[in-house]
Amino acid sequence: MRKLIRFRSDSGIRASRGLHPGSAVIRLLRPGTGIAVALAALLLPSISLAGADLNAVISGLQQRYALVKSIGADFIQTYRAPGIEQTESGTLIMKKPGFMRWEYRTPEVKYFIADGRETYLYSPEDRQVLVRRFSAVELHSTPLQFLLGQGDIRRSYEVAWERDQGVNGDGAFVLRFTPRATEADYAYVVIECDARSFDMRKMVIRERTGNTSEFALSNLKTNMKVDDKQFQFKLPKGVEVVRLDDK
Repeated sequence: MRKLIRFRSDSGIRASRGLHPGSAVIRLLRPGTGIAVALAALLLPSISLAGADLNAVISGLQQRYALVKSIGADFIQTYRAPGIEQTESGTLIMKKPGFMRWEYRTPEVKYFIADGRETYLYSPEDRQVLVRRFSAVELHSTPLQFLLGQGDIRRSYEVAWERDQGVNGDGAFVLRFTPRATEADYAYVVIECDARSFDMRKMVIRERTGNTSEFALSNLKTNMKVDDKQFQFKLPKGVEVVRLDDK
């Protein structure tokens, strides 16, 4: 699906100017996308910022995230396009193989939930739920797979230092991941991670149109005990249900 979906107004579904958790997934997943960055229970030995070796950093990232079962964080999401800059924030929880719960708190309350079979994007204010089929397999073809440590970095991406920011003055590595698959809906992903722990600080997804979606993460936790009930969506009474697979 090429166009972004937002919530309905009096005239029905309207195009979104921003990639909130749900719309980001709806767009990048085609029929689903995910955010997946995996973090291991134990930290790897730190790599010196001075003279850091790219291959060592890639290996460190792969190992750090391979053992992650679940992840939680606060996020700030910023969508930029010509003449547009939209920022939203909230909390997220993800769990292997493809469970997600994004709670948007500002500027308006929204929920995006993936239960392993379908995704639900719900706006209490608009009394509307957007539903789409989505499986864990579909998460593997998206840049969001990093958050759950899925896939093989070298097999899926060409990796390089991000211009002159490869090692910045804030104790972080900044890398550019260009998908090897030519059919990918995005041009590349820039990831900033802590040089000592490899915790992800920021992910910027660059669309082929030139628009970007930036996810800044804080208070990141991994391998927490997560009740699967958090990924079950109970349809509220009286809401309109729109099935995007039928569009």
